[in-house]
Amino acid sequence: MTRLFPNSAGLLLFGLSALSGFGRDVAGEIPSLPRGFANARAASSAKERGLAGLDFTLRLNTLYDSNVAQQTLDPESDWLITPAVQASYELVNSRWKLGARAGLEHDFYQKRDDFSATNYSLRAYGGYRSQKVVASFTSGISSTSGFNRLTSSFIEQFSYGSGLLASYHFTGKTSLFASWNQRTTESQTRGFGDTSSVTTGLSALWRMSPLLTVGPGFRHGTRTGVGDEEFTVMGPTLRLDYQLASKVKLRSSFGIDTADSPFSGEDTLLNWSAALTYRASSLWGFDLEMIRDSQASLAQGGGFDEVTSYRFNYWRKIRTARAQLGVSFEDRNPTDSQPTLVGVRDSKYLALSAALTFPVYQDQADLTLSVAWRDLSTTAGNLSWDGLQSGLGIQWRF
Repeated sequence: MTRLFPNSAGLLLFGLSALSGFGRDVAGEIPSLPRGFANARAASSAKERGLAGLDFTLRLNTLYDSNVAQQTLDPESDWLITPAVQASYELVNSRWKLGARAGLEHDFYQKRDDFSATNYSLRAYGGYRSQKVVASFTSGISSTSGFNRLTSSFIEQFSYGSGLLASYHFTGKTSLFASWNQRTTESQTRGFGDTSSVTTGLSALWRMSPLLTVGPGFRHGTRTGVGDEEFTVMGPTLRLDYQLASKVKLRSSFGIDTADSPFSGEDTLLNWSAALTYRASSLWGFDLEMIRDSQASLAQGGGFDEVTSYRFNYWRKIRTARAQLGVSFEDRNPTDSQPTLVGVRDSKYLALSAALTFPVYQDQADLTLSVAWRDLSTTAGNLSWDGLQSGLGIQWRF
């Protein structure tokens, strides 16, 4: 299911949100590749306080899933109850920011008790800025269990990752931007291997106007899959950033990779990452995330996939309540002809979601209603499925 910190490790693909100040998580606006776990978490849409210091949150979510095992024929429904606790601590001043977050939750399934599991996550992050240098880092570990659409199975994973970003300003118009991020996933379920990803990038940037920054760059990455096979990508990139006060913010990178695969030799692949935030007013806004990159397959037999993902989220305040509408689309294609579970790897995934959050006690307790429709279409018809999820959750901050 969607975890407490779903993007705690592979967040640093292309941006440096610390450039806009320390008001938000230094890496929290960066899109990442889908991991295959997805449930409509009822309490996830509640607003964040955004205050420095120590913060505790208690959550209790209930979820109905019409197809809990993601089956094509004879889908099985179930109820899920998830109590969770989260703690965070943050220190901020005019030059630097340091923070840590920890979360623990347990999934209780009514019928499928074999799916019940405990999950946890721990993450540290920070940032620094001066007149010439802006830098940020993030590092985290997590243990995640659930039914994963990328394997068509219930799996348990242990993941850890870290990332570094740095920008050095030579003048008011020119700067050098560097990035490095790493993620490793170790399978705790027999029959599934470990995967890892390392990507390094460097860009020379020029501020064309007070709003627009562009510049060429280069990136190199290695994806390691089942059996320690390595998939290497490298090539030129173009970075484009745009910011209009706090109303519009765009962080993007586009590139062409020369890919070297152990299964299919050399190939040419496109890659991009883009995060657009639009705040029309304090009443409504939307977020759009797009990413296209390569990823080691979790499916038995290994291989490497080319993944394109789009995520759109619209929100609006309705008096004291907050409504959200979301659309997610994922297109996954294998870069090789590994025979095992190619159907899951050659697939399209669509999710439609809606949520309504309103306060029940001052600004400390929120109640959220949510619903989601999910549809997976694969080249192997027996692996395609769809299902409805609806949830009710409450969270209490203190």
